[in-house]
Amino acid sequence: MKQFLGIVLRNQFNLFYRFGYTFILKSQLVEFDGNINNETRESIIKQFKTVTPFEYDEEYLILHLEKENSNESDFIQFEIQDIVAIYPLSQQAKTSIESRIDKRIRLETPIFENVLQLIKTEIENKEVEKAMSALWKICKIESPLEKYVANIGIENIFNGLEFRRHGTKANKIQNGNYWEYLIAYDRFDYFPNSTLGYFYDAGQVFAYSKGLPTFEGSGIHQFLEKLNSANPTAKLPDIIKYLETEEKLKGYVSQTTASAIKQYIVAPLYLMLRDEIRKSDDITQTKLFKNLDYLKKFGDSFNYAVILLGAFFGFRKFYDNYYDVLNLRFYKSYKAQQKQTDKEELQEKVDTILETDNSVKTVTEEEQVNETQTETTNAEKLTETTSVEEQNLLTEEQQAEIIIENHSNISNTQQDENKEAYSDIESQYQKIIEQALDKQPEIKLSDIATMIKAETGNKVQNGFVEDVAKKMKGIEIIKIGRAKGVKRTTGTLFNEQ
Repeated sequence: MKQFLGIVLRNQFNLFYRFGYTFILKSQLVEFDGNINNETRESIIKQFKTVTPFEYDEEYLILHLEKENSNESDFIQFEIQDIVAIYPLSQQAKTSIESRIDKRIRLETPIFENVLQLIKTEIENKEVEKAMSALWKICKIESPLEKYVANIGIENIFNGLEFRRHGTKANKIQNGNYWEYLIAYDRFDYFPNSTLGYFYDAGQVFAYSKGLPTFEGSGIHQFLEKLNSANPTAKLPDIIKYLETEEKLKGYVSQTTASAIKQYIVAPLYLMLRDEIRKSDDITQTKLFKNLDYLKKFGDSFNYAVILLGAFFGFRKFYDNYYDVLNLRFYKSYKAQQKQTDKEELQEKVDTILETDNSVKTVTEEEQVNETQTETTNAEKLTETTSVEEQNLLTEEQQAEIIIENHSNISNTQQDENKEAYSDIESQYQKIIEQALDKQPEIKLSDIATMIKAETGNKVQNGFVEDVAKKMKGIEIIKIGRAKGVKRTTGTLFNEQ
């Protein structure tokens, strides 16, 4: 008879008990001789790294199983009588489970509780890594995440979070890394409740990292005090400019720049966004989401702040938004990616028609070479009557009509293809409008344009969205205040002005 230890979800045990048998993958079993030693505990930790993570101790049980030699290849079928003993993960889990299972079942004294924290730490660290990756994706940052994480140091991030879990204040950390102090930091001083106040926080974190009890009295503190008196509502870019141009602050800027990371920018940026997200019930209404393009102007400093925010809040905070960005295939809202078809060349022509550059371009390079003198004359006429600025204000539909007119000498087949392409793209956009209105009763034209860009890659103007909507049955163009709108029984499209 062989003996095994097997990790099972409690729900699997419930079904095991209900039906009298279960299957367990051989690779998820630990062979042992009945003695629990360090090697056994290490094997259990290793097994927990390969199963679904858990949040509460009572979600898993460790079964002591006994089975005769079996020729089964990958899975072993265990009968209910093969269970020798049942071990909960902790005493708390034992008490909780015993109150809800058959009273005849005996749970053993937890003997793996001393490795439970190691298992939980592994899960927590994985969640931190997943959270950073998720927020990176949400913020649509193209640069490789791994490079930025390596510059901070993943262990520094884990250590800073560990200080927080144990309630260790930043000023109590001994000989730590700068990032550990920043992650563990919370404000306890009476700093200004403004953007400028986060630069006070950054100065305090720097002082702690140097083993000092406070930054008060330092050059940076004196500078911030003067700035707070003269311009208490100073904006983030202005404060940064003051720091980088003030002669007396060169030492501070130099000491808070490490491995090309501008800590004097990263710290206040991170702390400011962290505070707002902490206080918000809807993170989509925070600066991180609403002012993302603006924040990206801070370059690498923003990227480092995103890593710290992901680590601080964890995957649970962002996974809803992350899943929306992923466009999950099992979601009702899933939008299938457009597949390559025989009309690939036609699609390229459509992309050219919808191009919103400062000049109207022909459909393909080959057609540019083969254009007749008549086409050149038409193009010159267009340039004479329409300034560059006016061309930019034309809707894509108007631009497409001009292009088609300028190519009047192209074969009828070519013109038919262009019209067919334009008709296809209109239908596609109308479907996007319908889907948007199905989800919410009111939506802005600018939001529809954003959806079109995300789904098709085509940049369109609000006016073009309105033109497409006008051609839809059951849709009415209305005036709402000073703005134009599109209305039907299930929703309204607003044109922001």
